[in-house]
Amino acid sequence: MTLAPISYSARLRALAAARGEAEAIRFLPRDGAEASLSWSGLDRLVERMAQGLAARGIGQGDVVGIALGNVVAHLALALAVWRVGATTLVMDPAITPEAAASLRARSCARLVVGQARGPVGDLGPEALVAAGQGRGAFLPDAVPCPAKIVMSGGSTGLPKLMCDHRPHLRVPGQSWGRIAPALGFRADQTQLVCGAMSHNAPFTWAQNGLFEGNRIVLMEKFDAARALAAIERHEVGFVMLVPTMMVRMLEADRQAPARLDSLHMLYHTGAPCAPWLKQAWIDRLGPERVSEMYGSGENTGQTVIRGKEWLGHPGSVGRGFETEIRIYGPRGELQPAGVAGEIFMRPDDVAGRSEYLGPAAPRPRRDAEGFQSIGDSGWLDEEGYLYLSGRCDDVINTGGVKLHPEAIEAVLLRHPDVADVAVFGIADREWGQCVAAAVVPREGVTLGQADLAAWARRFLSPEEVPKSWRLVEMLPRDGFGKLRRKALPDTEGAALTPAG
Repeated sequence: MTLAPISYSARLRALAAARGEAEAIRFLPRDGAEASLSWSGLDRLVERMAQGLAARGIGQGDVVGIALGNVVAHLALALAVWRVGATTLVMDPAITPEAAASLRARSCARLVVGQARGPVGDLGPEALVAAGQGRGAFLPDAVPCPAKIVMSGGSTGLPKLMCDHRPHLRVPGQSWGRIAPALGFRADQTQLVCGAMSHNAPFTWAQNGLFEGNRIVLMEKFDAARALAAIERHEVGFVMLVPTMMVRMLEADRQAPARLDSLHMLYHTGAPCAPWLKQAWIDRLGPERVSEMYGSGENTGQTVIRGKEWLGHPGSVGRGFETEIRIYGPRGELQPAGVAGEIFMRPDDVAGRSEYLGPAAPRPRRDAEGFQSIGDSGWLDEEGYLYLSGRCDDVINTGGVKLHPEAIEAVLLRHPDVADVAVFGIADREWGQCVAAAVVPREGVTLGQADLAAWARRFLSPEEVPKSWRLVEMLPRDGFGKLRRKALPDTEGAALTPAG
């Protein structure tokens, strides 16, 4: 029997009717006691919020900003926005009023819901719920088109806004076509959400989980030890991580091993994963319980790889999944296997690509046949497996030698006393640029330039060894753990003596 596509709101109504008081969401706050919400309770909350939106005149095609943290209201509000046929725009809850105003103007958002005591927002979620109380009959389920506006980039300037203009309908069991099953995502499981839902990937996977009837364990703030404890205690089956989370959880697990028998899939994305880190998790869980996807919010295309494949192609992010890949050189020439260049991709479903919004928005780089680039570099092997080098605009040119910071970071991060690290180029009169490293020491550890430089010289070429070191308390990462590399030259911290 072939199921018909339905909206996320209609799917919630059906799940609430079938499951009633069974737990839908387990909320793990930063502080205080855990809270639970049933499927019927979630549907009631969504209905009240939708009624509140309708009371403020929000309907089909309107844009609603969500400036909330990882709280239950975030999950419910998105579903309420979709119930009235409107469009979501998720924002960092700590966004400045000036940046929020800019996003609001560019997206034409009619309403922004923020934290009650936060810096932005027309009202808080509690006020929205109150506005929806006692408004009578249930609202009909509308179909949003588009469902969400997604932000991309913007680490040093305005982020690009983009959206998929197709109606937001999905088939139960196929919330993301064939990609989700290929990554080990299942229906009717317990799913841990520990990345900030102000970013598209955690937001999308959390909502996909609810659509597929998954019980969501929602962490208000990521903490490695608590995440491991949550997997063990709540018998989590699926979790999405980025490499910086994987590093911290690996260290926490080594200090106090967790029971991870229930975890059938650790899925990671968002940034290149160092081979040693990937191998460590494969060793910990087994190759069939680790998966990876490389893609983008633009839906330019994607690759998928499971652990067993990766062991045969270490360092790869996989082959194109419903996607063709080309590598182009600096003059637009097609590169052969093993030669690095700019990555261009074309998905089988080109209609699913997101479009940038606004007349001033930059247009994606495409060739004559529709292959598109998001500015990443890499190469293909003879079997079509893709290997990433890094961002084209992050390359450090030192004395004519071009270096990718991710490869240097992967080596430095293996130092036993390094908790986090970022590598970037700084202006140099003699070399044009020289390699610099911002290092976060492990808690309670004293690090010096001589120790770090000696470690670097053991594993890196002379050109790759940082010439300048900085000790910092933290790096400029966003709520999803992704590094805002272009902010690094302004990072403040105690500078160590430059390496000779």
